Amino acid sequence: MLEKIADMLRGIEAPGAFATRRTVAADRLHIEVKGVGPVKLPVSAAAARRLSAVARPARYGLRDQTLFDPGVRDGWEIDRRRIKIDRVSWNRVLVPQLVGIQRELGLACAVRAELHNMLIYGPGQFFAPHQDSEKTDDMIGTLVVMLPSAFRGGALAIEHRGEKVLYQGSARKLTLIGFYADCHHEVRQVVDGYRIALTYNLVLEGGASAAGIGAAAGAAALPARQIDALARRVREHFDTPYVPRWPHEAPQEPSDRLIYLLDHQYTQRSLGWHRLKNGDAVRAAALREVARRLGCEIFLALADVHESWSCDDDGEWGGWGHDESADDPADHTLSELLDSSIELRHWVDASGREAESISTDVLDQEVCCTIPSADLEPFRSEHEGYMGNYGNTMDRWYHRAAIVLWPRERTFAVRARASAAWAIRELSKTAATGDVDRAKEMAKRVLPFWKSIARRGQGRGFLEKTLRVAWALGARELAASLLAPFELERLTPTAAPQCIRLIERYGLEWVKARLEEWSSGCPSTARAAWLASLPALCGRLCSGDSPGGLELARWLVSEQWAMVRADICRLRENFSARQRIEELVRLGKPLLGLLESSLVARSPELQREILGFLTDDESGYPLRCCMRLLRTARSIHRPPMLDALGLMIVHEHCARTLAARLDAPPRAEGDWSIPAPQRCKCDLCKKLGRFLVARSDTRLEWPLAQERRSHVHRILDGEDLPVTHVTRRSGRPYTLVLTKTEALFQREAIERGSFAADLAWLAKERRAFGLSSRPTQKPIHGLAEHRLRGTELQ
Repeated sequence: MLEKIADMLRGIEAPGAFATRRTVAADRLHIEVKGVGPVKLPVSAAAARRLSAVARPARYGLRDQTLFDPGVRDGWEIDRRRIKIDRVSWNRVLVPQLVGIQRELGLACAVRAELHNMLIYGPGQFFAPHQDSEKTDDMIGTLVVMLPSAFRGGALAIEHRGEKVLYQGSARKLTLIGFYADCHHEVRQVVDGYRIALTYNLVLEGGASAAGIGAAAGAAALPARQIDALARRVREHFDTPYVPRWPHEAPQEPSDRLIYLLDHQYTQRSLGWHRLKNGDAVRAAALREVARRLGCEIFLALADVHESWSCDDDGEWGGWGHDESADDPADHTLSELLDSSIELRHWVDASGREAESISTDVLDQEVCCTIPSADLEPFRSEHEGYMGNYGNTMDRWYHRAAIVLWPRERTFAVRARASAAWAIRELSKTAATGDVDRAKEMAKRVLPFWKSIARRGQGRGFLEKTLRVAWALGARELAASLLAPFELERLTPTAAPQCIRLIERYGLEWVKARLEEWSSGCPSTARAAWLASLPALCGRLCSGDSPGGLELARWLVSEQWAMVRADICRLRENFSARQRIEELVRLGKPLLGLLESSLVARSPELQREILGFLTDDESGYPLRCCMRLLRTARSIHRPPMLDALGLMIVHEHCARTLAARLDAPPRAEGDWSIPAPQRCKCDLCKKLGRFLVARSDTRLEWPLAQERRSHVHRILDGEDLPVTHVTRRSGRPYTLVLTKTEALFQREAIERGSFAADLAWLAKERRAFGLSSRPTQKPIHGLAEHRLRGTELQ
C-alpha cells in the first residue's frame, strides 16, 4: 500500500526545477564599491584587481560556525554594506526576472532578492562543494548575479538528487542563476581572468499567511482524478491491516499515521507550508486536499533519519577492525538495510503555526517517500569494518522533513503513543464529564501499545492518576490492563486512597492480583528502597475506617516478608560467605521496614515470625548482620519505637551469642581447625571439609583434574578462607597444594576484639531497646512475647 501511495506522489509532476539560469543586458545595473568607486560593466581585469584589493578572504559557514580554510574556499568577498546599487534602475530589470525565476523553480509564492555580498574569484581560486545556510526564516534559495567579464573556468555546478547542471557566466551580459538553498553546489577553479558575482538571498513574500494560498493553488492545479485516486489509497492505508514481511509474524492493526518524507531539506527556521520547494510544494498540496476530504489532521515535521546498512568494500580488503582510511562513503557499496529509525520533531500545524511536539517511534508501516534516504547525501556517515562476528556496516544520518497525517478520530491514539501521561489526562477528563463509555473506547484504543509507553511515562503522580482512571472506568478487565505495566516500587503513600477506592469497586482480591503482577517485575535494588518506606504506605492504608485497606496492608507486608525470607534462604544456599554478608547487610533497612509495617498493620503474629527468624540459629542469618540491623535501627528510630518493634529479642540474642563466644577459650596455639563451608555437599567438598576441621593438618597435596581444582578454588575464594591454593604442574593430574595460613589466628584475634566492642555497645544501649540496665533473670523471649501480645490486645 505504501509503495502505491509513493508511486502516486511520484507521479505528481514537480512544477519547476531545482535551479534555473537567465541572462539580461547589463546596462541597467549601476554599482559602486567603497574604496573602488563605480564599477563599469563588463568588469576589466584591472577593475577586478582593485576590487580584490579592498576585499577580504572569503569565509564559509559550517553549522553554527564561520570558518576560513583556503583548502575549502579560496576567494574574496566584499560585504553588502560597502556596495551601493541604483535600486530604481536595477529593480526594473530584477523584479521581472524574479517572477520568471519563481515560476521556473515551481514556487507558488512570490520571492524577493536580498543582497548578501560580492564575490571575486581570481586565477586558481574556487569554492568546494557545499550547501548555503538559510540565513532567515523565509529564505528558500540563492540568486547569483554573475557580472560580465572575461574569464575561463569558474563554472557554477549545482546538484540535487543525483541531477547536476553546470552554468557559465557571460562576457557581455548579466547571468542570473537561482537555485534552492539545500542544493549542493561548487564554484570550479578559475583558469584565468576574474569571476565576479553578486549573491542574493531568495526570500519568500507573504509569510505564514501564504500557506493556505499556496496549498490551494497547488491542489487546484492537479487533475481531480489524481486527487481522487490518492485519497482512495490513503483511506485504504488507514483501513487495511498491516501484513508483516515475515510469514511467522501475525498481521497487525491498520496504521494510524501516514508519514511522507519530503525530497528537499529544510531547517527549523525554514520549515513551513508556504516555503516548500517545487515537488514538495505540489505534493504537500495534494496531501492537504486528501486530508480535507478524509477528515485528517495534517502536520509538517522535521525528520532525523538514521540508517544502518551492510556494505561491500569497493577497494581491497585490508584486515580486521576499523579502517579510518576507508571511511569515504564512495569506497563502499550499500547492500542491505539492517535497521532504520526516524525521529520527528518541530511540528507545524495546518495553519502554519508551531505545534506541540508529538514525537513517537516511527514504524516501517507508516513511512513512504518518493526518494529513499540512501539516494541522498547524508550529513554524517560512519563505517565499521569486519569485526569477526559481523561484516562491514555503514551508518548514515540524514536531515529530512515529513508530512504527517492521520484520521481525526484517531488523534487520541496517535497522541497517546507520544505521551502516556497525556493519554491518562484525557481519559480522566472524558470520564469526569460522565461519558464513561467514550472513555472506555479511548482506553481500548491505547491497549495495543500501552505497556511500552506507560513504562516510559512513569513520572511523578502518574500511577495515582492511572489508578483514578482505572476506578472511573468501572470495567475490571480494562482497568487491569491499564494498571499492568507498573512496578511495585511505584506504589507510594499518596496512592493508598486510590487503592482503597479500587478495593471498594473491584474487591480486595482484584487489587491483590494487580500488586502481585507488579511485584513479579520489581527489581531487587529498587524493592529494597521501597521496603524501607513501606511503613508509610501501610500507615495510609490503615488510617481510615476501611477494612479493605487494613487487610491489604497486612497481606502486602506478609507477601513481602515471604519474598525477603526466600531471598535470605537463596543467599544461604547459592552464594559465598562474602556475597551473602554483602547482600544481607543491604537487606537491613528493608527488614526494619517490614517489622515496622507489621506493627502499623496490627499484625503481631508476623512481627513475631520475623523476629524469630532473625534470632534462630538454623535460619542462617549471621550475627554480624543482626548487629548491623540493631545499629541501623538505633540510628533511625527513637527508643519507644525500638521497644515497640520488639528488637529487644534481637538485642538479647546478640548479647547471649557474643558472650558465649567470648567465654569460649581462645584458639590454642596448635589448633588449625577451620569450620567447613556448608554450601556444597559434593565429595570434593566433603574431603575439603575434613582437611579444614582437622586441628593438626596444615597442608594437603591433592591430585585433581582441572575442573575439580577449579571447584575447590571457587569454594576457598568464595568463603574467604585463610588457605592458600597453588597448583603444582608436574605429573598427571596436576597436584593442588592447600596450606592453612597464620591469618587464621590473626582473624580470630580481630574477631574477638570486634565481639567485645559489640557486646559493650549492646550493654550501653540496653535501655534504648526497652531493657533494664542490668540483665533480667526472667527469660527475655517471654518478656518480649508478653509485650507483643499486649500490642495485639490493643
